[in-house]
Amino acid sequence: MSILITIIFGVISALFLVMAVFLLKGKWSFLIAGYNILDEKEKRKYDHKALCHFIGGLMLVFAFATALFPMGIYFETPSLLYGGIGLIFGGAIGTIIYANTGNRFRRKNTPEATDSLGNDKTKKTTKAVKISIIIIVAVVLIGVGGVLVYGLKEPKVNVFNDTIHIEALYGLDIEFSEVTKVSLIEKSANELGVGRRVNGVSGFGETVQGHFRSDSLGETLLFVHLNASPTIQIERNNGKDIYLSFRTSEKTQNLFNEINNAITQ
Repeated sequence: MSILITIIFGVISALFLVMAVFLLKGKWSFLIAGYNILDEKEKRKYDHKALCHFIGGLMLVFAFATALFPMGIYFETPSLLYGGIGLIFGGAIGTIIYANTGNRFRRKNTPEATDSLGNDKTKKTTKAVKISIIIIVAVVLIGVGGVLVYGLKEPKVNVFNDTIHIEALYGLDIEFSEVTKVSLIEKSANELGVGRRVNGVSGFGETVQGHFRSDSLGETLLFVHLNASPTIQIERNNGKDIYLSFRTSEKTQNLFNEINNAITQ
């Protein structure tokens, strides 16, 4: 797995955790964008502690959810990956529903919360609170989307120091000592029959990365464009076979030559 992805997820999860700790203590309300822009009179209409506790709890959920992503990839356990996605979307939907029902954060029976006739003005959560929640959810979803986009980019492959370094979402280092054979197959990954995804990502039926299993190839680790040929096969003595291909056949051919020349020297 790419060290960069691990670092990104680790930093995001740690930031959410730190924010959660302070918000649960009733501090750092400046992080709640919609609340922070209100004047003091408007802020007095809200239960500051309840609002901070609610957003702090949401930050805990997001911290846990983002930590599941690298764990699912590292341990090759799809359920952890899907669990993280489910928590993010579930938290987002639950947050919107909760915040817009029951007048959760407005103080009642206070001068600021009633009009001159004594009528309750807390029928709905204000737009300020809604905006805060939407911003937080949007940031999380944008972050997850960014990681998925990264995962669908072509991998960067470098050959140096008796190692093949594959930089990608499911990237790894392959020592020359574990390579038993390198082949250039004049077929696309689709023609080879990659089978079903065990733990990986795919984009619009073309870009594929991650762990797959098929009747013809067995268990594999793919970094391929399904309909691009040729395809590089790297057989290993202590791991899954790896398949590589790029959009252009020239780039794939050049990489094969580089790997083959380095290993046979």
